[in-house]
Amino acid sequence: MNKKIIYIIGAGRSGTTLLDIVLGNNPEMFSAGELNRFPIRNGIPPLLEKDNSKFSFWNTFKTIFLNSYKKYDLKGLNNLINKFEYHLGIFRIMFGSKTDKSLNDYHEYLQVFFDTLSNQVEQEYIVDSSKYPCRAYHLAQLYKENISFVYIKRNPVDVVQSFAKKDIEQPPKSWLMANLYLCCVNLLCVFILKKIKKDSKVVSITLEELTNEPAKTLTRISESLGLDLSNSIGLTQSYSPLKTGCLFDGNRLRLKTEIVMEKTTSSINKKKSFKDNLTMAFNSLWWK
Repeated sequence: MNKKIIYIIGAGRSGTTLLDIVLGNNPEMFSAGELNRFPIRNGIPPLLEKDNSKFSFWNTFKTIFLNSYKKYDLKGLNNLINKFEYHLGIFRIMFGSKTDKSLNDYHEYLQVFFDTLSNQVEQEYIVDSSKYPCRAYHLAQLYKENISFVYIKRNPVDVVQSFAKKDIEQPPKSWLMANLYLCCVNLLCVFILKKIKKDSKVVSITLEELTNEPAKTLTRISESLGLDLSNSIGLTQSYSPLKTGCLFDGNRLRLKTEIVMEKTTSSINKKKSFKDNLTMAFNSLWWK
């Protein structure tokens, strides 16, 4: 592959799509969204009209990719991804065999996918906000110094409250399930990043830092990963419109042509309820 990858890792509702869009507002960045969703969506970006330029791009990519990759159809690829990328894939990382044929098939799929995408875009970097930690691990094994990672976290109380909402695409979670998910995924992120930072560059930020101190936060990402983010620094610092790139999947922000990033009103400094205090205590191992 002749391009490099920026992989955004973290839990859902933590700002991964927003960060993808922000990074994509630099000339050398192609904002691709949640690429792990490509097989499960049958290669079709959700909720886009067929005359949309994003739909056209991914429809062309789908044709080229399927012509290049013959081993599995999209349903078979989805089963393969479930095996290695979903969170229980950590057991295969810890205890699995490196000679596992299905692991080799999975790595081959990743390589063909990114090779194909690399040939379709002009930018030097592809931003993948799939966020799954196990996917991050396997990509690091394949691309090492040619992939960098941004770990984005968000105040646990705000994430749990977001999961309680019922008027958005993803199904809501109960207070208990949201806390269990949030704690487990973030601890998994911490574990995986410790394993891969020997070969790849890693930087950690919070959503609150990104929205309230964008210039400072993006400068830290830029310096840590060796990237030129001057364009997005200028745009976010002045809270100017950001183009939403060519995201395949992600949250509802991807459906807009452009967005204006707003400062985050966080629960960090607000008076907390008993449940909020339990949430903070439950997630104290990763949120400090």
